[in-house]
Amino acid sequence: MDQPDTLDRLPARLLGVWAHPDDEAYLSAGLMARMTDAGRSVTVITATRGEKGTDDERRFGTTAFATHRERELRASLDTVGVRDLRFLGHGDGDCDSSNTSDAVSMIESVMRQVRPSVIVTFGPDGITGHPDHQAVSRWTTEAWRRHGGGQLHYATMTHDYVAEHADLHDRLGTFDEFGLDGPISVAADAVVAAYDLSDAELDRKRQALAAHASQTVGLSAFMGEETYRTWWRTERFRRPTPTELATCPLPRPLGAPFEAAP
Repeated sequence: MDQPDTLDRLPARLLGVWAHPDDEAYLSAGLMARMTDAGRSVTVITATRGEKGTDDERRFGTTAFATHRERELRASLDTVGVRDLRFLGHGDGDCDSSNTSDAVSMIESVMRQVRPSVIVTFGPDGITGHPDHQAVSRWTTEAWRRHGGGQLHYATMTHDYVAEHADLHDRLGTFDEFGLDGPISVAADAVVAAYDLSDAELDRKRQALAAHASQTVGLSAFMGEETYRTWWRTERFRRPTPTELATCPLPRPLGAPFEAAP
């Protein structure tokens, strides 16, 4: 396998494609901070503004709450030095039924503009099985196929990580969408890039998550601060498998190296 990426081996340009505000922080805040600290380019695409991410009936699905979550996202990205944010404009919870062709075209257009060396997004499982996450995975994979440049990396969990946090995830119901089968995970040797954050980097990631207060305050209180802080300490990514790309209309070598910054 490829050696996991370290501080001295980062892509030149990173594109993250996610479904909701806070997805990017949980799965890639440490990576984004390393990139911007090194003077490298980061662009984030978010499919929705997460307007249904609340149990408060007065705020659920409202334009006001969508605006609030956008502000949280911009503040979170500012914490890790990211300025280039794009929205696809889809409704929260509607990605799975949205126009796939338009979404793919929009993502491909951004790829052509920023020429990412690496694209990070959800795998087909969507980490939690959320239909919006899974739709974004499909859109991004197809856009990458059409674009034909850079490497596509899926956010992933290892078997060991899932086992370590099994009790916590059961209490949270994080992976209930998968039923008795549980979440999708991979062997450690399937991980192509792993970013194990230092204490200082973890503090910064925690600040990025804190900016998403509408989503994270209650969860961190439920879990306990130290558990919450270290929950996603390592950000892991894998390449798509040949099976996942079996219908790819534009075959390309999976092992092609990304363009590293000098």
